[in-house]
Amino acid sequence: MTSGRGQGRLLVPPLSPALVELAGRRHRRGEVTSRLLLQTRALAFVEGYRLRRAGRRDIHEELALIEPVNRGFAYEGAALAAALADLATPRRAPAPGSRDGRQTRLGHLLDGPGAGFVHLVHVGAGWAAAVLPWRTVHRRLPLDPLLRWLALDGAGFARGFFGGPGAIRRLARRPDRDDPVQTVLRQGLGRSLWFVECGDVPAIGRQIEGFPPGLRPELWAGVGLAVCYAGGCSDRQFEHLQTLDGKERAALAQGAAFAAEARRTAGHVPAHTAAAVAALTGVPADTAANWARDSRDSALALGPEIDSYRWWQREIRRRATAAAG
Repeated sequence: MTSGRGQGRLLVPPLSPALVELAGRRHRRGEVTSRLLLQTRALAFVEGYRLRRAGRRDIHEELALIEPVNRGFAYEGAALAAALADLATPRRAPAPGSRDGRQTRLGHLLDGPGAGFVHLVHVGAGWAAAVLPWRTVHRRLPLDPLLRWLALDGAGFARGFFGGPGAIRRLARRPDRDDPVQTVLRQGLGRSLWFVECGDVPAIGRQIEGFPPGLRPELWAGVGLAVCYAGGCSDRQFEHLQTLDGKERAALAQGAAFAAEARRTAGHVPAHTAAAVAALTGVPADTAANWARDSRDSALALGPEIDSYRWWQREIRRRATAAAG
């Protein structure tokens, strides 16, 4: 990685911790314990962004100093800073002997220890699509053929998190069209609800009820991922989640499986993830993670298009439904 420290700061705007202050935004306060925990996740995102924005060469060493439970969020923030810098820089020819795109800041972040956070890096890169055209983000960044659709999830999260309840209500009024891009975007929006509502499941349910019926399972898939990856779900809130059934329960389990695989790939499955995955899928976290990993190659063999990504999600939901009996 050869970008200068000053150049990186010029290309990427600063991100104030105040922008992710949950109590200071139009978000609900939820349960105090949940809100405070989710706040630490958001601040880890800002810290990762700050470290990558500084343009230091030893970004992986600095991110390694962040506690494992929050490190994925820091990589997510670093990925946003890297993506913005790459998108603001004219394209360069690949370095001789390197993999295509690996001379970019985002490519550097995916190398070495960053490979363990490949899911979070793709999600973080997608935040750039909240301010730039999705096609530009999709075309310009060195993304994995299948996981690149997680960037679209990231874009949906950013819209919900920064837009708050007002933006979510406006998106809910849009008709349910047969558009897989908008479907995956809504999954990210659902994930943002866990932060916007600060872990209040009944409030999340009321938000989701405002969407067309066909999109509601996709929003719950995002909620399941956030619950299991970020944590902050009390026993009382789990009881509410476990009342879901049918397509919504399968989607919730699919999000949980994604979270389990992302945590396992990073080499650290915290207790809250293990407990939440078991509660939402009925199987151990390792088994749920296998649903995602074992079906990934089959999805990729179908091609790099979003339909393959959606097949992957549906296959995980099918396995979750079969496991539930």
